[in-house]
Amino acid sequence: MSIPEERITDAELEVMQVLWASEEPMTLNQIKSALGNRNGETTKTLLRRLCQKGAVTQEKREVFHYRPLVDQSEFGRCRTQRLIDKLYAGSAKAMVTALVEHDQLRPQDVDELQALFQKLWKEKK
Repeated sequence: MSIPEERITDAELEVMQVLWASEEPMTLNQIKSALGNRNGETTKTLLRRLCQKGAVTQEKREVFHYRPLVDQSEFGRCRTQRLIDKLYAGSAKAMVTALVEHDQLRPQDVDELQALFQKLWKEKK
C-alpha cells in the first residue's frame, strides 16, 4: 500500500494547501471560504477522501475541524521523487540539466544552487 502522499489528487492537493497554510484546524466553512466558496459537497467529498487516505484527520467539536496529517515538505519530496523517476529515469542530474538547458533558472537561482552545492561539498569532506 502506498503512503498518503502518493495518492493525493490535484483537487485534494488544493484542500491540503489550505490546511497547510493554517496554523489551526479548520472547519468546512473556513476551508470552503479559503477555496473561494467552492461547492460545499465537493469540498466535503475531498475531505472525506483525504481522511480515508490518512492525509487528514477530523475532530468533532461543535462542528468538525480538519487538520493535515501529511507534512507539506514530505509531500513535496515525495512528489519531486515521482517526477524525477517518471520523467528523468530517476536522475536528478537530468532534471537539473533540463532546467538549465531550457532557461528555467534565474541567475539568482543559479547562485543559490551553487552556494548549496558548495556547502554540501564541504560537508562531505
